Amino acid sequence: MADINPVNESAKAFQVANIKNQDNAKTDDAFDKLFSKALDKTEASEMESSSTGLLQEIAAPENLKFISSSDIVSRKTGDLLDMLDSYSASLKNPDVSLKSIAPVLEKINKSAGSLLEEAGQLPEADSGLKKIATQTIVTAQTEYAKFQRGDYLS
Repeated sequence: MADINPVNESAKAFQVANIKNQDNAKTDDAFDKLFSKALDKTEASEMESSSTGLLQEIAAPENLKFISSSDIVSRKTGDLLDMLDSYSASLKNPDVSLKSIAPVLEKINKSAGSLLEEAGQLPEADSGLKKIATQTIVTAQTEYAKFQRGDYLS
């Protein structure tokens, strides 16, 4: 009989282990159910927010000022005329060497190229401004060509 008792004890231990596993399985099933419900709610709320999340108009600040292409051309033309005036004064000054004038003239040529691009985009309504800008560009490019050709060497 001594041999039978250990078998019964191990069978009881096995039965207790099975009961615990069944309880854990019930707990796992309960967790799965709760987890699934939570996921369903999350997915449902995401679907609702994505379907109703329409973009709305963004209002511009009242103090926002738009710069038109004619304003840009006008400003660039004025800047180029100022550079040409300074260049002309430098040419007349005997103390200023032609070597020191060369970088200024390169800047004038770049500004003339930039102004040419902007002036090309002006509408026909700004034909007067376009004419002034074009004449300024031609003057700047002519001075650049004269300087590169060596017309001012004496």
